[in-house]
Amino acid sequence: MIAGVDFTPVWEQRGALLSGIGTMALISVVSFALSIVGGLILAGMRRSRSVPIRVAGFVLIQVMRGIALYVLLLWLFFGLAAAGGFQFNPVPAGILALSLLNSAYMAEVFRAGYDAVPPGQKEAALALGLSRWTWFRTVHLPQVVQVSLPAMGNVFVDIVKDTSVLSVVGVTELMRESQRWAQFYDLPFEFYTAAAAIYLAIVLVVTVAWRRLERYSRRHLVHAEATPPRRRLLFGFALPGTR
Repeated sequence: MIAGVDFTPVWEQRGALLSGIGTMALISVVSFALSIVGGLILAGMRRSRSVPIRVAGFVLIQVMRGIALYVLLLWLFFGLAAAGGFQFNPVPAGILALSLLNSAYMAEVFRAGYDAVPPGQKEAALALGLSRWTWFRTVHLPQVVQVSLPAMGNVFVDIVKDTSVLSVVGVTELMRESQRWAQFYDLPFEFYTAAAAIYLAIVLVVTVAWRRLERYSRRHLVHAEATPPRRRLLFGFALPGTR
């Protein structure tokens, strides 16, 4: 079986696959940006002083987290059109589905980052004469972003992989192009293997780039040694002058 594998058609259709990668990247970046905005809004609702707003934020987050992406996508693309005659184009439908779903996850990420910052900092900032907006912009928000960055990277990786589901509504991203040419050449193993390798490579690149971003965000921190220096021992006893 391995001897009969032929990846030549995959290389011949590299232009179509690259076009699919470009569409996937565009959808991923736009959906991630909209998810950040939606997550901030939902996180603000969850921390509101108004009980109805807090309840509404909690309900929206649970609903979005409880709906599968595949079901939400079909509901937006086919369900709304059948019910009211409103028809999304495939790409906007995919972006909206990814944004709604991941806004709920981003809201929990931001809420956890907000709670991780000691509340005493606000009292100290206000006591020093800083306004609430200055405290939030210069003291609180940078710490929230730094704490939230690792989880935000995980959400972005999930968005990149979830773009493959958008092929069911005709979005011409990487998976759709792989399916089309796999059927055309009758070479599903070759094209799906190539698609899997491309997804893996993209996720690895995103992961490495995000780790660099995390290190850059912590560049101003001074890290103490995680472990104390080892003691020099002589017959089980510490030598004089050693720690």
